[in-house]
Amino acid sequence: MQLKRNISKTSLLFLSIGSIVGSGWLFGSFYTAQLAGPAAIVAWMLGGLFVAIIALTFAELSTMLPLSGGSIAYSLMSHGKMAGAIFGWITWLWTMVVVPIEVQAVMQYASNYIPNVTERVNNADVLTTRGLLVATALMALLSIINVIGVKFMAETNKMVVIWKLIIPIAVAYLLLTTKIHPENLSSHDFAPFGFNGILSGIAIGGVSFSFFGFQTAIFLAGEAKNPQKSIPFALFGSLFACMILYSVLQLGFIISLNPNSLVNGWGQISFTGDAGPFAGIFIGLGLAFMVKVLYFDAILSPLGTAVGFVASSSRILYSMSLQNDAPKAFAKVNRFSIPWLAIVANFIIGMLFFLPFSGWQSMVAFLSAAIVVSLACGPICLPIFRKKFPNILRPFKLPFANAISFIAFYICNLLLQWSGWNTVWKLQCAVGLGVFIVIGSHYFAKDSAQEKLHMKSFSWIILYLILSTITSYLGTFGGGIALISMQMDFIVILITSAIIFYVAQKSAISDEESNELYEKLISEHLKKKNL
Repeated sequence: MQLKRNISKTSLLFLSIGSIVGSGWLFGSFYTAQLAGPAAIVAWMLGGLFVAIIALTFAELSTMLPLSGGSIAYSLMSHGKMAGAIFGWITWLWTMVVVPIEVQAVMQYASNYIPNVTERVNNADVLTTRGLLVATALMALLSIINVIGVKFMAETNKMVVIWKLIIPIAVAYLLLTTKIHPENLSSHDFAPFGFNGILSGIAIGGVSFSFFGFQTAIFLAGEAKNPQKSIPFALFGSLFACMILYSVLQLGFIISLNPNSLVNGWGQISFTGDAGPFAGIFIGLGLAFMVKVLYFDAILSPLGTAVGFVASSSRILYSMSLQNDAPKAFAKVNRFSIPWLAIVANFIIGMLFFLPFSGWQSMVAFLSAAIVVSLACGPICLPIFRKKFPNILRPFKLPFANAISFIAFYICNLLLQWSGWNTVWKLQCAVGLGVFIVIGSHYFAKDSAQEKLHMKSFSWIILYLILSTITSYLGTFGGGIALISMQMDFIVILITSAIIFYVAQKSAISDEESNELYEKLISEHLKKKNL
């Protein structure tokens, strides 16, 4: 039984656009402007281009192998059990972190009308004790909805997507036509922080985070009509449309700011209500109606996204438990067949993420870095699958696959480098913890004695973690010691990417093992489709 190809290219396009336009638009313009000044417009354009190149590798993989699991399934077939488990861990990590990020987004906007839920610490909005209590209540509510009432949110999703598209377009229009200050584009220099600021904006200002929603088009690739045309159309169409929308929003944000907000420069933008940037600007413009609309949107859009990710992250943890990659307890379900213990665990761990990360931007930086690492498997796997599975039908076949795959992998590593040392070391610790948990779960599970971990093939990931940690520490971004200059970053990351790419290609498991895992995954996929 095969997936039905009944999604038109236009439907696929709008599904992808709806995923890209998430809560990132509420804050991205503000934080990217702080990092890059008016050159933030360039950051949105470059960010869209970079993500599009990465997306190309997944276009072929997802059409030739329309399997659930994405990076987990691909890395499992290319490098075996341990690699698949760690990419599963990283995928679980970033899907789980989305929930506290969306709650943080709600709380920051709510601080404009609910007193004492956030406080400004080192130019970041951090939750107070009262804010943590409210955030806990919201996180608990999201978990309860997933245990007993997730269908309601699923049925209202279409209206949420329409709302998510209309509001930012209306905001962009009003910002560009109400009261503008074109002099803001040059009064404090167009690029006050140079190219470094543009790159930081892409990695940690919310740019890459906002564009990563492109994965919806990839996840549904197996159900697209005429994928040879519809996949590129949806990918490039959604990324191009959102690149234009975000760039216009950024331009509107910059020229609608009162020049008095820039007296201390772009790095210290300050105005009334800036915890909810666009709402704060509309307060200054006297558009009270739009302020109320944005306050409502800042609740609906983030929480609508968060509900879905509570479900996604719990199912990933549930699947990892079934495969002996996490403690068995997380595979327990309630009478509604919901993995309730996995939801509880995600709730507890999600709450802990409010502690080491100061505000929305800090959380987004961590999330973006985690997604970049999980996406790195696409460029790695595509050349391997060209050799291992040459006869599988490829509805979309990427030209110059090896070259584009390496370029995409190089871009992933650049984005990770630009995330900065303060983000990378936290991510590497989380991944390292995952390695110990996976190995421990494997060896303590009674039914995994005969299961091979493929540790030799896992070696490329160890090398990847070590080299990316070293280069980040030696770099200039986010707390690095600046031994490697920003200009040298491009050369150093090119060399390390080439080394890792080569080792990854050579350390793949045997063709026999890959085919065995492929048959197993196909069998499980068909079994699920027949349920």
